[in-house]
Amino acid sequence: MLRKRLRMVLDFDVEVEELTEEGLHTHYRRESANYEELIADSGWWENARRQIRLQRALLEDEGALRKFLTHVVTTEVDESANSRLAEVFGVGGSRTEEEILGPLFSRLGEEDERFYREVSADGILIDNTDPLSRSFKGRWVGATLEEVSVVGEGRVNIAESDNLM
Repeated sequence: MLRKRLRMVLDFDVEVEELTEEGLHTHYRRESANYEELIADSGWWENARRQIRLQRALLEDEGALRKFLTHVVTTEVDESANSRLAEVFGVGGSRTEEEILGPLFSRLGEEDERFYREVSADGILIDNTDPLSRSFKGRWVGATLEEVSVVGEGRVNIAESDNLM
């Protein structure tokens, strides 16, 4: 048996569209058949404003931003719920958004913090951060195979995976 290790570099461009009330109006006017109902719903617009504040907190926190960007690009490669790539980078699982954004809640106002903690506890944070999630657009622009090296030779162990053969 021969085992090889491959080192790859993946290149992505990520564009972050700043969330603004005007931008949200423009988006939903264009994309939503029930735009008039949305703008009349004060609760819906308050949630949109919360996301603007949450995005600002995210953009100001280098560590959280780095994790969120990693989540965006690993999702671009493999958006499955059990993505091995996302897991390797520590941004996998069904509660990724909660894990990344949760520490930011305390930086928001008291009402925003309470709202996000409640929807997070209910498992519906993702349903309440759609504009925020859409504001990050990842595009895979390239990949380079940097190195192929031998990591082992010998007999094949029946229990081992043959994925690298």
